[in-house]
Amino acid sequence: MRSLLLPGTFNAARMICLVVVGLTSCGINDNLEDLNAPSNVMKVTFFDVDQGDACLFEMPNGAVVLIDGGDDGYGDAVINPALDERKITVIDLLVLTHPHADHCGGLDEVLEHVGVREIWENGETLGTVAYNRFASARDAVGADILHPVEGTFVDMGAVHILVIGAQQEYEGENNDSLVLKISYGDVDFLMTGDIEAEEQLDEVDDYKTALNSEVLKVPHHGSRNLCLDFTTAVCPQCAIFSSGEGNEYGHPHAETLEIYKNLGATLYRTDLLGDISAWTNGSALEVGNF
Repeated sequence: MRSLLLPGTFNAARMICLVVVGLTSCGINDNLEDLNAPSNVMKVTFFDVDQGDACLFEMPNGAVVLIDGGDDGYGDAVINPALDERKITVIDLLVLTHPHADHCGGLDEVLEHVGVREIWENGETLGTVAYNRFASARDAVGADILHPVEGTFVDMGAVHILVIGAQQEYEGENNDSLVLKISYGDVDFLMTGDIEAEEQLDEVDDYKTALNSEVLKVPHHGSRNLCLDFTTAVCPQCAIFSSGEGNEYGHPHAETLEIYKNLGATLYRTDLLGDISAWTNGSALEVGNF
């Protein structure tokens, strides 16, 4: 395992002590202390980018991580306005989980709008218009480009990012998605790209109960191509479905919704709620479409 330190971002002296506020059984707590204190709270936004993925992490130490960017146009329509509103001019780490258009299509617009220090990809390329636009914009900014392997980790102050899934040369790109576990204190976010049953089963074999996370970005927009052992191992308190209203794939599938509901998870859908936000101080967690 190796640690990747992003330049100019991390300062161990800025690590803070948290007031412990217990998680409720569903992962939601109405008494999250110091909700607006930037030194104490990690804010996570799952953007409504229709049938696609895009998620922004704002770390307590000021670092910014963007995972995927939705399809063409959503960089300018959704992500860049959010960055401007929050006065974010530099993304410390941009992660493209895999090269499909609904994940990379809006990233060229983001790369042309703000600075980016480091980019993670799974090493796969596609000859599509969307990926080629992303690659051209990526190469123009001069950011460090890395293809992290399983076990790669980075510490952003008190927040830890671990790569638990990377390119394994499955058939098709979905199962080769980068999978990240992002942990702040007692609260874990599992970011899964579009992995399907084959990769999900491999993750269970490799990590077992270590997959358990309070918040799960449900794989592949809520596809029915899933592994029940994986859903049980993760056992999320909050399940986030990123999908487009009335999409042609039927995501999220009814049986998938039922599986997570039966696990006791609270379900959040971008197609019904729009942007979904989560705040945590490392012990308490609040989630909603605020």
